[in-house]
Amino acid sequence: MNVWKSFANNEITHSMAHYLTTLYKLHNDRGYARVSDVAKDLEVTKGSVSTQMKHLKEKGLVVEDENRFLLLTPEGEGIALDVLHNRELLIQFIQNVLKVDPVQAETDACKIEHLLSKETSQQLLAMVQLLQSDNPHSRAFLDTFEAYKPSCPTLEDCPLCEDECLRPGTEECSTD
Repeated sequence: MNVWKSFANNEITHSMAHYLTTLYKLHNDRGYARVSDVAKDLEVTKGSVSTQMKHLKEKGLVVEDENRFLLLTPEGEGIALDVLHNRELLIQFIQNVLKVDPVQAETDACKIEHLLSKETSQQLLAMVQLLQSDNPHSRAFLDTFEAYKPSCPTLEDCPLCEDECLRPGTEECSTD
């Protein structure tokens, strides 16, 4: 199965996700959004915004009213909310569970926020909720994970690296 091909079949691109979430935030903050507002917020040209809005309109995710204000359709708003929820969920997981630097956590979350399936997002949310709960097993797991210092055995003895080291270039990774 060529899973990598499904990436191209994604409903929206990374760029579209940013435009939709920006429109959503502008409407929540100001009650309206114009091309110039989106351009300023995203630090792009008005021409870039106009081009992207054309694509989003063709997909039925954005409409423009008689005053040239940009509005999300119900479908566009749903996608924007999914992306925003995924972003926050991923930041929580990467930063608070994996203990990655907050700036890196936000960067990584941004890269994949629009790619998560509903199923994966729901399961990840359940996992984060459990791990951040008062459950003593969760607390013990997080304490163990935080103290864990991975060391790779030889490639032949590693339960994860069947034919190739998953951490090439690290001093712990040894093919000896």
